[in-house]
Amino acid sequence: MELINGIIKKIKDWIAGQDRKKLIENTAVVIIIGVIIIIAGSVLLRPGKGSEDPPFRQGGSVEETEENRTADAGDALEIRLKSLLSQIQGVGKVDVMITYSASREYVPAYDIKKGISSTEESDSEGGERKMREEEYESAIAYEDSASGGKRPVVLKQLEPEVKGVLVVAEGAENVEVRDRICNAVTVVLDVPMHKVKVIQRKK
Repeated sequence: MELINGIIKKIKDWIAGQDRKKLIENTAVVIIIGVIIIIAGSVLLRPGKGSEDPPFRQGGSVEETEENRTADAGDALEIRLKSLLSQIQGVGKVDVMITYSASREYVPAYDIKKGISSTEESDSEGGERKMREEEYESAIAYEDSASGGKRPVVLKQLEPEVKGVLVVAEGAENVEVRDRICNAVTVVLDVPMHKVKVIQRKK
């Protein structure tokens, strides 16, 4: 206790001996440095987005946490389809736009617990009664992730449904070329013809 009192007394004596203006400046500098250290620490210790588990939709499917993943996959498909269509005889420059009715979804696995119990009772009058109870419980199954958390076990991935396809191409004024483009799109994307629109590109 005497040691602590001695340290406190020395600090008081040091403060009393300091210039008041200089003391305020030094205190402000220390506070600013402390705030910077706290902010830097919170940023560095914040977990990455990849460690977060995706939320679940009602109905048992897992929806993508980042819609950009679906957008990136759609962009890649448009680029590949554009490259493919430009190789068709009579087709020049091509632009492709694909729209989707929903985002990509994942179907999770479930842990199911089922139990059956039965009891028999008899009363004083010689009557018997049988009782049967069934218990059913289901919960989404999780597994350990590389980040150390938990992630749902995915049974299958449902790709987004194509809502429509727009193709703007040179050479589309020719009926045969337009039919070739339509047929190629319907085969690649497995969509009906009425969902594909091919338009002549301006010259």
